[in-house]
Amino acid sequence: MFKKLALSLVVVYICTCFPSLNAQDGPRPGGPPGRPGRGQSESTVLSSFDKGPLSNSDKERKILDVLDDMDKTRSPRNMNVSREDGRILRLLVESAGAKNVVEIGTSNGYSGLWFSLALTQTGGKLMTFEIDSQRAALARQNFKKAGVDNIITLIEGDAHNELTKVRGPVDVLFLDADKDGYIDYLNKLLPLVKRGGLIIAHNISPRQADPKFIEAINSNPDLESVLLQRDGAGLSVSLKKLSSTQKVETQVKVFHEPDVIFVPTPQDVVEKMLELAEVKKTDLVYDLGCGDGRIVVTAAKKYGTKAFGFDVDPNRIEESLENVKKNNVGDLVTIVQEDVFTLDLSKPDVITLYLLPSLNVKLIPQLEKCKPGTRIVSHDFDMAGVTPEKQLSIASQEDGSLHEVYLWIAPIKKEK
Repeated sequence: MFKKLALSLVVVYICTCFPSLNAQDGPRPGGPPGRPGRGQSESTVLSSFDKGPLSNSDKERKILDVLDDMDKTRSPRNMNVSREDGRILRLLVESAGAKNVVEIGTSNGYSGLWFSLALTQTGGKLMTFEIDSQRAALARQNFKKAGVDNIITLIEGDAHNELTKVRGPVDVLFLDADKDGYIDYLNKLLPLVKRGGLIIAHNISPRQADPKFIEAINSNPDLESVLLQRDGAGLSVSLKKLSSTQKVETQVKVFHEPDVIFVPTPQDVVEKMLELAEVKKTDLVYDLGCGDGRIVVTAAKKYGTKAFGFDVDPNRIEESLENVKKNNVGDLVTIVQEDVFTLDLSKPDVITLYLLPSLNVKLIPQLEKCKPGTRIVSHDFDMAGVTPEKQLSIASQEDGSLHEVYLWIAPIKKEK
């Protein structure tokens, strides 16, 4: 209930402060003409919101004072968000109760200070990345002056290379750096964003936005995206949806230890598994326990299909992301840190497995919900109680061993 109320407050704030987003600029149907707000003029209403935020503590006042000083000396070279955008960022972070915020593009720390207004209330921390040493130095000064340097970690360097330092779950991810790099940041960090978390991107305007990023946030069924500030710099907000089995009260998930040790599938066996599944370009592939991502990467490279790899082990997630980057398939492959036993398996056309026999059996209730025709392929281990459509023995040239591969086609056939 609180989440819905908080989001409602954000919507009211946006529609009031930015009238161009409000569809009803005239009198309400059935209401008296020429009497907005019980006789108040439009300028009176809007000016009330232009006064800026009020502090409710000395700590908040200290941060706002630094922001006021930065507004007075604002320079286009620092490429800061607007004050209005800063207020939206603070509202989104505080209403979400965010504890872990990641920002790409610190600049002189202006947006970071808006985040800190929220994080001092939620008890959270900010990790922010800046490639320019002079702007990074300015940011450190501003953070220290505002008294929030203890809750902010500033990483100086190229964020594309430094993102391995980010640890999930991330509550809010904010992108405000090189626009053509947004898609790389998204691919690397989306798996670390918790379900129910937000991805916010600045400068999403026709002149600056990268079409690949726009396509990515609007074509991913796990994201719900809206565009704010259409008449300004443009601010996109994407929600990473809760899975169908999650409740709002349990958004923050602590992942268990991996159920199996990671043993990579030989590459020639990977290719035989995908051949047996008769993967097509139009298919959606899920790999449950993706390890280093070789199955989803191969599916994307060889067949041009979209693929999702799921794993609970953060080390495997990191390896998979590196593999995706190395093979340049980030536009097709998504790596997600997720417990495979919570997944909705009604969407994929192909599911690949390399789990223990007992874990395959544990998946049966989920596999029974697969759409008809879904191909399920398992490396080495069968599924007790379910009859496979095919079984192949493959002599791997890579490790010299014999490997079994099993195929089931939904609806799976239980043995009687």
